[in-house]
Amino acid sequence: MNSDEPLDEPQHSALNTRYFRRALRLRCPVCGEGRLFEGMTMWQSCPACGFPFEREPGYWTNAVTLNFMTTGGLAVLLVTPLAYSGLPVLVVLALGLFLGTLLPLLCFRHIKALWLAIDLRIRPPTTFERLSGFLHVSGQRTVTSRRRDSGGHP
Repeated sequence: MNSDEPLDEPQHSALNTRYFRRALRLRCPVCGEGRLFEGMTMWQSCPACGFPFEREPGYWTNAVTLNFMTTGGLAVLLVTPLAYSGLPVLVVLALGLFLGTLLPLLCFRHIKALWLAIDLRIRPPTTFERLSGFLHVSGQRTVTSRRRDSGGHP
């Protein structure tokens, strides 16, 4: 098997919904164990399996677009009925600005995780990605265990 070939089809079809369930829980879609985020910051790779989350340069551009479209649509759906309700224009504008700022921040992590799941559904992880992640995690564990032995923080 070439290192860039995806996993075989039967194994891939069994993982279809698993990627999305794991992403909604903000876990690594590949292994389901590692967390995707530390606060609002996304890890570069899975702490458990080492799978690299940014699969290519500019990878998150589509996630940003998806976040903008989803949250912008929600804001419009919530504010439009209020515009026809007779509320003052300033109240409707303030609510629109508030939702337009708050919703993207609230949805940011889940949209990014869902984009990763969508991409993995379309382009399953290659053997090369899995192997490079495994080697990356093996190297991290060695460094982490040395820090703990020396009394430092992990």
